[in-house]
Amino acid sequence: MLYLVALHSIWISQRKLSVIFEKSENYKEFYEKINFSNLKSFFNEKEIEKILERKLQIDLNKINKIIHEKNVEIITIKDEKYPKLLKEIANPPYFLYVRWQIDNSPKIAVIGSRKMTSYWENAIWKIIPTLSKYFTIVSWWAMWCDSEAHIETIKNEWKTLAIIWTGIDIDYPTFNKKLYDEIIKKWWWIISIFPLWEPGNVYNFPIRNEIISWLSVWVLVIEAQEKSWTLITVNLALEQWKDIFSIPWDIFRTNSLWCNNLLKNGNAKMVTCSEDILEEYNINTLNTSQKTEKISFVNELESIIYETLLLESFSVDDLMKKLNLWLTDLSVNLSMLEIRWIIKKWEWGKYEVS
Repeated sequence: MLYLVALHSIWISQRKLSVIFEKSENYKEFYEKINFSNLKSFFNEKEIEKILERKLQIDLNKINKIIHEKNVEIITIKDEKYPKLLKEIANPPYFLYVRWQIDNSPKIAVIGSRKMTSYWENAIWKIIPTLSKYFTIVSWWAMWCDSEAHIETIKNEWKTLAIIWTGIDIDYPTFNKKLYDEIIKKWWWIISIFPLWEPGNVYNFPIRNEIISWLSVWVLVIEAQEKSWTLITVNLALEQWKDIFSIPWDIFRTNSLWCNNLLKNGNAKMVTCSEDILEEYNINTLNTSQKTEKISFVNELESIIYETLLLESFSVDDLMKKLNLWLTDLSVNLSMLEIRWIIKKWEWGKYEVS
């Protein structure tokens, strides 16, 4: 994958890579033979000049060193490890930079302001430890809200995933370097879709937020001001018909404005404790590890999936074909059954009854 990363590093975008390599994966050949004639089908003259100039500056040895020293795995959209929910984006990234290996466990996004008050901090301390036992906590390790969500998850030895807005080789913000290293030390995950050496900039915010919303089954809003970047993720999640949860607070505080508005407009469910979320999905925190004699299903589709898996183990793709379901509907119900210990997924990707 060295040459794929190199192509990305000379400013060939994820979207263009999807087009160029739609039918083949000859990254090395394309990179080595790159010239004006084989680029003119995809770029204008000025873009080609920049790409060729950039290629002269690229050191493949440096790229290779970064990939190996940081244990970066490259996962393309054609790879089985590629998150299936991401494929539903209108223009999904062609590949992901992943530090360690991402799994398909159900994920919840925890998002909020970078100017967090003690009230919201206490809310995270109260809610996240229990939630993190059942869901991978997704955020982007910025200061305050995001950092605290990761810290509380790591403290409780559960899974967390950071989606960053820089290249995978950049430790930004620098004050969170210790947290970055701690996530890696615990073998949890960091994901980027941006080229190596890419610094953080405001244009990357919406792209990163889209990845966060698509990877997550639902979203918990800790706090948000009127013009908060948090609202991008919330609006994307609403467009994707995902559940939104919000924590209420003081009506006179600007940090509470959008949390309260989401509740007032009926776009979010009020949360005062972790049980408010867990109960929404019939997760019994007192008895999740024990199989009950009578299984309670949230809907008919859960029952159909369960009855199907009683007869045989199936992968997601096999279940989609057998039950004639859309990926979104199937994934949500599989996640709900899995976190309630009704079904389980083996390492080779097949589901069966627990």
